[in-house]
Amino acid sequence: MDKTKLHNLDFLLQLDVTGELIPKIGKEQWQTLYRSAGGSAHRFVMWCALLSEDAAAIAFDHDSWDLMIGDGKPGFSKSWSNGKEVTTYHRFGIRDGIRPLILYRTFYDAFPQYNEVDEEFRLYHDLAEDKARGLLLAFDASGREIEVVRISPRKVQARLKHLRQFQAGTGLYVAIYIDSVRYSQIPLEDIPSDEQERVEVDGMVRWRRNIARDTFSRKDFETFSRLLCKVILPPPPKDKAGVWPFKEDNEHNAVAFIIGVDKEGNEVEHTSNPDKLNNYFGSNPGAPHYLTPVYFRREVLSKYFAEPERYRVSDGRLICLSLWSCQIDNDLDSYVVVFLGDLGRDLPYDERLHWRQFNIAPEGGVSETNFRRSFLAQFTDAKAPDLMFRHEYARISSDWESSHGWPLFLLPAPGDAHLLDTVRIPVTNSQAELDEQIGHLAKLLVDSLNEKALSAQAGPLEERAKGIRKLAGFLEKTQFSERESIIQFFRDLQTLRSTGSAHRKGSGYEKIIAKLGVSPTRKPDTVRRLLEKATAALRALRLHYCGKQEYTG
Repeated sequence: MDKTKLHNLDFLLQLDVTGELIPKIGKEQWQTLYRSAGGSAHRFVMWCALLSEDAAAIAFDHDSWDLMIGDGKPGFSKSWSNGKEVTTYHRFGIRDGIRPLILYRTFYDAFPQYNEVDEEFRLYHDLAEDKARGLLLAFDASGREIEVVRISPRKVQARLKHLRQFQAGTGLYVAIYIDSVRYSQIPLEDIPSDEQERVEVDGMVRWRRNIARDTFSRKDFETFSRLLCKVILPPPPKDKAGVWPFKEDNEHNAVAFIIGVDKEGNEVEHTSNPDKLNNYFGSNPGAPHYLTPVYFRREVLSKYFAEPERYRVSDGRLICLSLWSCQIDNDLDSYVVVFLGDLGRDLPYDERLHWRQFNIAPEGGVSETNFRRSFLAQFTDAKAPDLMFRHEYARISSDWESSHGWPLFLLPAPGDAHLLDTVRIPVTNSQAELDEQIGHLAKLLVDSLNEKALSAQAGPLEERAKGIRKLAGFLEKTQFSERESIIQFFRDLQTLRSTGSAHRKGSGYEKIIAKLGVSPTRKPDTVRRLLEKATAALRALRLHYCGKQEYTG
């Protein structure tokens, strides 16, 4: 500790506590509920309690704490009534209307002590506990963490918003207590008499500071001050409870989307709030229909492809964990379409803001796939090359194992578990995205080949034969007529990865791009062609080796 503070009157008067700390209670993003600090010349403790309205009224009439650290646990009391002994159970101790928000758990050195947050508070906000990080967590609409409580051995803080919501829902008051002691080498005679005892009461804040001679610390101090403070935070109105039916719902913060153009070519926007749209039941006559198609650049999906652990872009649907999903039309080459009402009903507010950035005026119509599914109620396979590839890859994986008893492709490593879901036609024209997609295809088609099973079926092969050679040996032994074109495609794909993604690009890379018949400047077209060839190869293998007929819808 800085020894100059022992001669500093402001330190002894605790002006930093009364002038800075106390005025901020209940006014900052994080509210301290417990804190214990100290040294040779000071001791500081903050604590808290939950109070009923009646208990809060009584509590404000005195300086002492209403609940001591460690109190508020279940127990019994005994009393006499009409000459008989009565035993009564108390959920939160014997003081009516007073209960702990933080439980200080100590086990008399038999087990490490720790701080625990009231169960009702945890369940009220449905908080998950991360013990390793000392956090209680809530989650937003897309499953991202929100730190609500931070817990350490000497400090507990709660996010003010969640604390106040809990108060609003329960109608409980929160009392914040301070007990601060400081020692000084300033003689009592040098301290103004009007500062030796001071009491301040302002609204729901009261504190008392006393300064006296130090006759008990057994250290070289002349005086000490003790500050007792109590701040009572009344509950907000019930409608601020933050949970159903009072949940703060940004869904009502309407986001408008471009749905067309007027006769001058200016963009026309309309809210996506489904309650303000027309439908087949006659709601809101004259308003745009719920099923009005809204168009977006394909880049809107980049965010979701980049985080496959959280999002899944499947055939016709965008899914976020088990939290939400939205029907999308992603069976188009240049854009993505979503119905106006689905945007407002199914996407969280923050997601609608994301989609709004990529909104464009209508471009043509919806895909045939989406039309047949949405309006004709027909089962229809997607026609986009990336969706067709995903479907065919999953189908041959299943059918091959059913037919042969061993998988043609092994499951990807845990780090690549979402690989198939992220195969896509690039949403930008960047080389990096092209290289990424080539890498994904090579991992799925080359690296995942079941070399052990293929080798066993193919018979003797040259030493050090790898996956593609083993596949070739199997196809040769089983006399598959299309083996040369399929093996060549697999080798071309491997070459593209080795000369493009993984190394400096050269003539080998350029020759294969030229063979695909696409412009090297059109990266999405390159992947589109690769996907078409890959799908055709997989389908040919499946039809020959699994005997599965095509579905015709």
